[in-house]
Amino acid sequence: RPLPVEHADHEQADSELDVVMRVLPVFFLFFTFLCQAQLKFLVEDFEGFNLGRGELQRNGFFTYGGLEQAITDRGCNQRDYSGSRCIEISRKGKEEFAGWGKGVSLNVELDQRYDYLNFYVFSQKGNGPAVFRVELQEDDNADHTYKKEHDDAWVVRQNIEDKGDWELVSIPLSKFHDVTPSGDAGFNISYHHGKLNVILFALENADKVAAGKRWLFDFLCFSKGPLPHGSHPMDAPGPAPEDFSALGAWSAEGNSANFVEIASTFENQFTPRKKLGVVHFFQSFSVDKDGAEFHYPSVERINKVIRAGYTPMITLEDHFVNASAHTKQPNLYSIVDGHFDSFLGYWAHQIKDVEGTVLLRILHEFNGDWYSWCTVKNDRNPYLVAKAFRYIVNIFRENNVRNVKFVWCPNSMSVPQESWNYIMDAYPGDDYVDVVGLDVYNGAGTGDAVDVWRSFRREGIENYFILTQLLPSKPLLICETASRERRPGEGGQTKGEWIAELSRAVRTDMSKIRLVAWFDEKHTFKVNSSKESLNSFNRHILREPFFKEGRGALQDLLK
Repeated sequence: RPLPVEHADHEQADSELDVVMRVLPVFFLFFTFLCQAQLKFLVEDFEGFNLGRGELQRNGFFTYGGLEQAITDRGCNQRDYSGSRCIEISRKGKEEFAGWGKGVSLNVELDQRYDYLNFYVFSQKGNGPAVFRVELQEDDNADHTYKKEHDDAWVVRQNIEDKGDWELVSIPLSKFHDVTPSGDAGFNISYHHGKLNVILFALENADKVAAGKRWLFDFLCFSKGPLPHGSHPMDAPGPAPEDFSALGAWSAEGNSANFVEIASTFENQFTPRKKLGVVHFFQSFSVDKDGAEFHYPSVERINKVIRAGYTPMITLEDHFVNASAHTKQPNLYSIVDGHFDSFLGYWAHQIKDVEGTVLLRILHEFNGDWYSWCTVKNDRNPYLVAKAFRYIVNIFRENNVRNVKFVWCPNSMSVPQESWNYIMDAYPGDDYVDVVGLDVYNGAGTGDAVDVWRSFRREGIENYFILTQLLPSKPLLICETASRERRPGEGGQTKGEWIAELSRAVRTDMSKIRLVAWFDEKHTFKVNSSKESLNSFNRHILREPFFKEGRGALQDLLK
């Protein structure tokens, strides 16, 4: 029997409410997932390359069969993500065997359930449809090579239409299927279970694509969720309203302990002058051959920095400019075995007498290979880094020091890039870390490392993702950053353009960075190494409202 109308309406409303209540959690989880979508690993943005073919092979790019490659600035979109250079893939000859790709050979923390492979592609009108077989080759057995007898390859087919315009292609990793059952059939691309060896694009319908056809590819990357972007698909997403970055600097004036002059020397290069928030300087972390300790912090000199309106950030550094060849450097075992207890206890007493908050950076760049405390020099044991960090913090706590904030700061890329050098394995724990840092350089180091040119986003995004995803409650500081100048005859992105891109990255998809501290030492790194570099820093950083003046905003965060 039909219910009275009012009862029927109530029953229908109850039914609709029941559906909403069942769907709402799913929608909420999906919306939350989209909000957390983030660029995760940038394989290449091509900004550091010369035009032409010269640098591609040296950087791991290859072609085979009926394709050839070159770097071009013709037809590139020149927006946030696309920049001014891209890779051109051209059809040549009549060979039906054709493809291109990049050798990666890196541990990349990918999750097949949530992550996406992304790239931008432009197919000119008249190309006709192209079918690319996209393949991710992994290294299951850690022999640094892909062999189908031992490793897995994950494949998906992607159609590229000749739209005559740029389009964003985002492919869920869940759509890739394993084509080499001789492997272990598991998706093993992570820090602990296998490297990503090769990304391959094979042109499957090469027999139907005539010679001379070309495609442009750009911004090959992985993301958590579909690649997030702004109002235009090639623009990075904007910051949250509460996001900001303070500014800081180190300069050679600090070598003579004139710490306040670090700020004034840097600031006076610009008009209008913008006050820094952080003065960064280095102090010796060593004892001499007889066990005597030296180079203690001067409370009065640190107080001068604070009275002048800056927050001091001190890095304990064993490569100190005045250190003797006979000094004893701290490896991790010597720290946890108590060899530096007196040294660190004295530091604790000195910092306790300082009139304000001090950022103290210890065991920084532990994932490199250049410090005595680096993981690679301590039995490849990242847990020992965490133990030594906690040991140092506990000395300060035992001395009742309350005005210090401890900074845990990996390098932007691990050297060597191996499973045992994953930065989070060296994390001391939330109770011991107040602030996390990251050092991001372009052209630092020696040998081949100096020759490589990487944009700020390309160099820093992987560990930025890890730190902001896994440690969201910790303020993230770029404690050191700089770029070298281009050498005569080099092309590609200039230092001034690198600085402009740094600014765009920090103001968009890397907007959780709360400090950018420039390393203003060594001629090629100095901000005034060229007029273009100085002007770019002035225009794109100092004059941008996102970069706050003084220490106020950062100081509020460090309370």
